[in-house]
Amino acid sequence: MDGAMVVRRLKHLGGFEGNREELRPWSDLPVDVLNIIAERLDFIEQLYFRLVCKNWRQSQVVPLYKNLPWLMEHIWTYDDKNVNSVCSFHLPTDNRSHVTYNKLRREELNDLHGAVVCASRFGWLLLQKSTLSFFYNPYSKRIIKLPDLDIGFNRSTFSSVPTSPDCVCFAIQSSKNSSKMWLSTCRPGDRKWSSTVKFVGPKKAVEDVVYSNGTFYCVFSEGALGAFCVADSDWSLLTDMDLIPGEMFTSRAHMVESNGQLWLVCPSGSKCFKVFKFDWSEKTWDRTHALGCQALFLGCTSFSVSAEGETSGFAERIYYHRDTCSSYYSLETKQSYQCTFYPRVNKHRPERIWIQPPEI
Repeated sequence: MDGAMVVRRLKHLGGFEGNREELRPWSDLPVDVLNIIAERLDFIEQLYFRLVCKNWRQSQVVPLYKNLPWLMEHIWTYDDKNVNSVCSFHLPTDNRSHVTYNKLRREELNDLHGAVVCASRFGWLLLQKSTLSFFYNPYSKRIIKLPDLDIGFNRSTFSSVPTSPDCVCFAIQSSKNSSKMWLSTCRPGDRKWSSTVKFVGPKKAVEDVVYSNGTFYCVFSEGALGAFCVADSDWSLLTDMDLIPGEMFTSRAHMVESNGQLWLVCPSGSKCFKVFKFDWSEKTWDRTHALGCQALFLGCTSFSVSAEGETSGFAERIYYHRDTCSSYYSLETKQSYQCTFYPRVNKHRPERIWIQPPEI
């Protein structure tokens, strides 16, 4: 850490008292002083504060629901010289919010400006613009670019933290107008995506993609479920083509992975949902009317969170975005309600994404 603080000490010399000044590094601030400073910062600022040096990580942070995702709104703003990526974070407690600005360098403008979020995991976002994909961490503002992709994909996601050597990106292109389906994978640091592989697909639009235990699972219209094993680069269709007769998806269906279990949430009307749980033995989706002790958050990437103890009030709820507000559907009352702890969206209608809070 650059710079130093001046410390005055009272020194006894031959019966006389005098002041002696000495320079001490800022990293030597006592923990109680660090806590006084930290409690005056909001949560995102506490994150940056604790990243300054090893000793400052000893400061205490405001307790939060660690397992609940935050709501992030993302927009692009302009001034005379710059384009800014603006992220507003809304915490599910006490209506706390924080806004971060990331000015894009001139050489980044054409590549990054206008990109849309297609996946959110581990506090990282996967964004896409045409054939370009890149990771972005809105907390640290770090960008990791991926090579250009030679297919226009429908859905994409990734397996683990992008800074991990185990991270694999997955992209799929499938259409109801063609029986051909294209898959491709890539790891951060690769110079190109793996050869785009063509498979015989279900001739249906892909609705959602999730990752679990070395496999990317893809759900298609009407519930057909396929699996791509990363280790073997092998694709297989796990179900019949039409698994949920009559369940025509009027809008995007969401698949959620939770401890190895797959859930499928289908919109039913404007403010209702039908929930299905995958039966691994029968290879079928079974209708269910309960989530157990958990809540689901639907978005470009959907999350399942435990709803026990201090978060038990979230149980049996499905949180989603609609129009200018965030709402939740209760499986107990079969009704939707507006969230009181997430703000309404302003007239600019920014992208709304659930994002996992940073590790701090």
